Amino acid sequence: MPPSRRSFVSALAFPAVAGLAGCLSDTDARATDAADSTGSSTTPGSTASATADSAFTLRLAALESIPTDAPVRVHPRALARFLARGVDAEEAVRTHDGILLEGSRPILPRIDAARLSGERVDDGPYTLDLTGGLRYRWLFGATPVESTPENATVIDVDELPTARRDLALAAIGDGRPQAYPETPLGTWARRTFVGGCLRHEGTVYRGREVQQTDAAFFADEVWYVGRATPRTDAPADAPHLLLDPLPDGARRAVDGLLSTWADSRDPVETDVSDLDQSARTALRDAEALLTHVAAFEVIVE
Repeated sequence: MPPSRRSFVSALAFPAVAGLAGCLSDTDARATDAADSTGSSTTPGSTASATADSAFTLRLAALESIPTDAPVRVHPRALARFLARGVDAEEAVRTHDGILLEGSRPILPRIDAARLSGERVDDGPYTLDLTGGLRYRWLFGATPVESTPENATVIDVDELPTARRDLALAAIGDGRPQAYPETPLGTWARRTFVGGCLRHEGTVYRGREVQQTDAAFFADEVWYVGRATPRTDAPADAPHLLLDPLPDGARRAVDGLLSTWADSRDPVETDVSDLDQSARTALRDAEALLTHVAAFEVIVE
């Protein structure tokens, strides 16, 4: 009888699978690396054992929460690299990546602490200071205010650096300034310009984002900005994230299943008997997978 699915602690919950709309790096999904070598040999008397051991199935099933009682592999590679780059970074690191399905927000920024493991990081607990969202060009505007709110900080547009001043002047005038949210200019616009007060030629304006419902709905990329800082310990419910990438053969198998899952959101499986031992071992190292917008239980049997 196949082993029963292990139980996962419900923590860091995110919306049900039926509402998800993306999970996988489009770049990784299109990878065309050469297939792994699967050559093997048997000796007389070992044929039956080899045959019995050679059938392996990889199964992925979406979870309602990120597991906290077992290692979770971060996938795709761009997401794992982002976390590794953010460790002890002097400034926030930035990245963006494609997703197969449109309009789904990333879940990684919901984690504020984790144990990180991998060749590029020191194994241990970290505080995660992360932001992220759907990637499209934000559109900005500005509206005059009749009276300046009490205790509000009013920014003099003429004193801003060139790029910020140009954005503010375009928003105040007839322009339609845009910026990607993860860029330095976009970060300033998100954090300071939107909702902030600016003065130009004696008039005070409030900056705003011009809502673009279609842009968010059809977005096929996600963005991240942040860093990871070592800490003495981590909360009991902090996940253990593995940052080392899957071997190419295992990655192709996982990406193929995620692409299939995106069509139905149902559990998916595939035969991985042709994978070598190192690839199967890598798949078994983590009992779950964390992608851009969903976590999955991983079963190899």
